[in-house]
Amino acid sequence: MAVYVPETVESMRARGISVANLLTISLAKLHAKEPTELDRLNKGASNTGFFYLDLRGDTEGDRLLGLLPEIYALGDKYFAQPKEAKVKDIRHDIKPSQDIGYKSPPGREGYEISRDEVASMGVSHLPQMFQDQGKKITEFIAGCDEACLTLLNSLSLDFAVHHRPNEPSDTGLSLVRAPSSPKLSDVPNSTHTDGGTLTMLFYDEWSLQAFLPDAKIWAFTPILEGCVLVNVANSLEKLSGGKLHSPRHRVTQPFDGEKDRLFLSYFLRPENALKEKWEAAK
Repeated sequence: MAVYVPETVESMRARGISVANLLTISLAKLHAKEPTELDRLNKGASNTGFFYLDLRGDTEGDRLLGLLPEIYALGDKYFAQPKEAKVKDIRHDIKPSQDIGYKSPPGREGYEISRDEVASMGVSHLPQMFQDQGKKITEFIAGCDEACLTLLNSLSLDFAVHHRPNEPSDTGLSLVRAPSSPKLSDVPNSTHTDGGTLTMLFYDEWSLQAFLPDAKIWAFTPILEGCVLVNVANSLEKLSGGKLHSPRHRVTQPFDGEKDRLFLSYFLRPENALKEKWEAAK
């Protein structure tokens, strides 16, 4: 019986596959307001727009890492349900621009939990298996939110005024199941930038490519122990007057081979009032 051996950075590069060498920023050092770490954060956010946030050695970060396996397990359990059970979780009371609840576009399926709804209503509106783990979901969302707001405050206090937790926004936690394809040649081009402010992505497979503007190449982002991948999104690029970079990226795979994949994304999005102001100005 074949044994699956995860690819390493070295083995990927030995096979001629480009691997991104991104900055790693310490959450603990940001909390301590260390000037060197603040400078490194600004560099990562303005150059590639991607960086790793090391959660280890920080009280809030370690709590988030402790919850991560249980949130992964919850996602696996949810998506293992029959399709007819999940379609009952489609939300018909949301705007077309929102992703709350269950959705199943081609090639993937996802469930997004609204930060604001959890804060105002608890978890009673969520599917039963999420309700059963409501405390952990609530704590995980709070931990992701705290990390994102720490990043935002570390970049500029001017950005944080548009992301007050008590003001309505579409910020949320998204669980996505997106299996890889039997053939690499069949993988659709999913190149995009994110529409929010900051995205935190937890993943455990070689599945994301970032476009590196300096080298002008696409490169896979490795999985780093104890870290979460973060990228600047379009709203933050706009708020910074273009100083910070919202990078192009895409979900893909390095080789042929079908495999189940689960992604956990936390999307920090600006207050609805700011988005409405931008829309009115168009």
